[in-house]
Amino acid sequence: MKDLALYFMDVAKGMDIEYADIRVAHYREQSIYLQDLSPKSIVDEESVGFGIRVLYEGAWGFASSTELSKEEIDRVLKRAYEIARASSIARGNFRVRLAEEPVHIAKFETPVEKDPFEVPLHDKIDLLYRVNDAMLKVKGVVKTHSSMELRKRHQFFASTEGSLIETVIYTTNAGYTAFASGNNDSQQRSFQDYPLNKGYEHIESLGLLENAERIANEAVMKLYADEPDEGIMDLVLDPSHLSLTIHESVGHPTELDRVLGYEANFAGRSFATPEKLGKFRYGSELVNFIADNTLSSGLATTGFDDEGVECQKWHIIKDGILVDYSSTREVAPLIGQKRSRGSARADSFSSFPINRIPNLSLMPSKDPMTPQELIAGVDKGIYIEGRGSFSIDQMRLNFQFGGDLFYEIKNGKKVRMLKNVIYQSTTPEFWNSLDGLSDERFWEPRGFLTCGKGEPIQSAQMTNGAPYARFRNIKVGRGRR
Repeated sequence: MKDLALYFMDVAKGMDIEYADIRVAHYREQSIYLQDLSPKSIVDEESVGFGIRVLYEGAWGFASSTELSKEEIDRVLKRAYEIARASSIARGNFRVRLAEEPVHIAKFETPVEKDPFEVPLHDKIDLLYRVNDAMLKVKGVVKTHSSMELRKRHQFFASTEGSLIETVIYTTNAGYTAFASGNNDSQQRSFQDYPLNKGYEHIESLGLLENAERIANEAVMKLYADEPDEGIMDLVLDPSHLSLTIHESVGHPTELDRVLGYEANFAGRSFATPEKLGKFRYGSELVNFIADNTLSSGLATTGFDDEGVECQKWHIIKDGILVDYSSTREVAPLIGQKRSRGSARADSFSSFPINRIPNLSLMPSKDPMTPQELIAGVDKGIYIEGRGSFSIDQMRLNFQFGGDLFYEIKNGKKVRMLKNVIYQSTTPEFWNSLDGLSDERFWEPRGFLTCGKGEPIQSAQMTNGAPYARFRNIKVGRGRR
């Protein structure tokens, strides 16, 4: 693959173009899915190929292939060039101008203690089998699902600017769900995804089997739980739940392509427009969101993005104020930024890199604070664990979130379990209501493997970490009647 990247550099540099790059990649993905005590899907697949971008007179051309040869690079490069020339005729007055980036000759590899693809398939299936078996032994559980996903991407990036970057990225994840029936109701409870860029040692550290009986029992308990009172009350949210709220109400609205209207049809735009930078109060003074694509084991920690921009760490919201975005080399100059934030990623060699959410996390309290102390400060409220349903409008402003497990808080203590809880707010109102955070001991790097964006749709992964957090005076309702 390296030889082909070097060949591309030699050929493309002699062309009448502004810029070109290539990504030559080899992917391997293994996914295992069990329903009850039976494997329902086992997929182990590999793919190879390359994609070439050409910039000609301010317009892009892109083409890709699965055939790895110098002759095919010649053909695909010519095709991308022809597309760019044709696009330049139709671009009107707009010209793509790329932000500057230093030349990089580098290699980045995910630190891995145990290669997930060297662990016998039987051992992985057996672990999921035992998890499901433990859940099915709990009276009231009628069905179980469990799954494991392992990924590896080996890629060479090369550009006409002279960058040559090799990256080897591993990602591992596992989770499961118990479904319970009884009391004229059905409920589910999940050991939810906790994906990281790590080896199989991450799977072994999750405590999958150790938590299976607890998860199953909680699914059954939800059958007999009460629904919440409706009204205005306080919330204490755990990191796994907050990961989704952060993703939808902070991550997406601060993608610069969305802010500028590049990304509108599929996933909407954003209220967090550039004139608000440095002035708009997104949240309370406790709200600090840091994008960190250098985060250890972070899902967007790849060393360099798919435009060859080195991964970085920066504030997006500082002391509650909107101060920056995630960006690419194409959109950063449109708001006067000299350098991209390195947020261009593609889900395949055959996909064009687009602006994606970075590893974006809510920072914990600098002062000692436990989840129990947050709860102790609530007279009437609800504690929520895990992700559930959600809905958010096209401008990322009005939203509704559910969860996976709920407890009523009364006079500073968790009391009865609840079910079917939802809460509603607007993004600024919600984050301005935050008045308490647990400290770094309780911070968790939760995240997502299947964030959808673009037309045609692409899937991306990123970490959205958080501590426990307390929010005041939020509208709470019932998810179903």
